[in-house]
Amino acid sequence: MGRIERAPAWILKYRDRIENGTITVEEILEEENRVRDKPIKLSTVTRAINALGFHTSGLHLHRDEESETSPSPARSEAATAANEEKKGGGPGWLQKYRERIEKGTITVEEILEEENRIRDKPIKLSTVTRAINAMGFHTSGLHRGAKAEFKGTAEAEAGEKEEEKEKKGSGPGWLQKYRERIEKGTITVEEILEEENRIRDKPIKLSTVTRAINAMGFHTSGLRRGAKTAVAEEVEEEERDRIPYWILKYRNRIENGTITAEEILEEENRIRDKPIKLSTLARALNIVGSVRKKEEKEKEKEKLEGEIRTQERADFQSSIGEISEATRKRFEAIKGNWEKDLGRTLHNDYFMNILLALAKLLGYGKTLAVKK
Repeated sequence: MGRIERAPAWILKYRDRIENGTITVEEILEEENRVRDKPIKLSTVTRAINALGFHTSGLHLHRDEESETSPSPARSEAATAANEEKKGGGPGWLQKYRERIEKGTITVEEILEEENRIRDKPIKLSTVTRAINAMGFHTSGLHRGAKAEFKGTAEAEAGEKEEEKEKKGSGPGWLQKYRERIEKGTITVEEILEEENRIRDKPIKLSTVTRAINAMGFHTSGLRRGAKTAVAEEVEEEERDRIPYWILKYRNRIENGTITAEEILEEENRIRDKPIKLSTLARALNIVGSVRKKEEKEKEKEKLEGEIRTQERADFQSSIGEISEATRKRFEAIKGNWEKDLGRTLHNDYFMNILLALAKLLGYGKTLAVKK
C-alpha cells in the first residue's frame, strides 16, 4: 500500500483522544479490529494517524521516554502521567499482572491463558515474553514447570548470577529444565523437540535443540532416538578398551578392508551436527588397530593353551579299550564321589590314570594314607 494522503473516515472517531493523548496506536488497532470483518495492521493505523497530522511517537505502549523529535500535540500531560505510573515499562494490559510477576506466582503461560480469555484476537506467547521483558523482568524463571528465580527488578541481576553458578555448563534458559535427563541420557533430542513445541506458539527446529545441547556442553550423538544412552556408551567404551562408540559401526568393514578413512569421515559427517576432523578419525582407527592386535594375541594364546591341553590329554590317554555299561556306570559313580569331595570336576582320562596309579600301588602292597 502507498502513503495515505487523506485521513480515512474511520480514524476520525479517535481524533479527540489522539489529540489528548489518551489512546495509543495499539488500542486503536484493538478497537478497530473488534468491529471489522477483516483486521487491519498496525502500520495502517500509523499511516492513518500521520494523515490526520499527528505524530505516533508518543502514542505507543512501550514509550517511556520523551521523543527525540519536537513534542507534538498528541503528547499530552495525561499520556505523560500514564507513563510515569508504570514502574518498569511494559504495555498497559500487562500492569494488572505486575504484582504476581514480581512475586513469581504467575507463569508466562498463565498470563497468556488469562489474557486470551478476555481478548477478541488472541496474542502469542512471544508477545507476553516481550511485554514482560519490557517491564524489566526476565522470563526464564516464569515458565510453567520452572522455578521462579526472579522476584523483582532489584533482584534480577543477583538471581541471574546465582543461576549461572548453579549451571555446570551454558546453554539457553529454556533448555535447563531438561538438564538432569540429558546428563543421565534418559531423554533424546527428538523428545526435547516434541515437549518444547507443545508449549511454544512458534515451533523450533531439531537443529535449534541440537545447538542448544552442544552449547550446554553435551554431545547429541548419543541422544538420538534409537541410539544408545550416554551411560551405555561409557560402559561399552570401558569394555572395549576405550574404542569410541561411533567407530564400532564401521569396525567390520575396517577389518575386512572394504572402507577407507575418507569414506568413514564422509559417512560420519553426514549424520553429525558438528563435523569431526580427519585427525579425530585417525586416532579412533589407531585405537581400533591396537585393540584388534590385542584380541589377536589373546586368540593365539587361547589357541596355544588349547593345543597344550589336547597334547596333555593325549599323553595321559588310557588304552583300556571298550568297557561294559556296568563298568561305565560304576566308573562314573566313583568319579562323582571324588569330584564331590574335591569340589571340582575331573576329566575321565585323568581320573582313569589316578585309578591305574592306585591299582599299581596296590600291586606293590602299598596304599595311600593321610599324613600325620
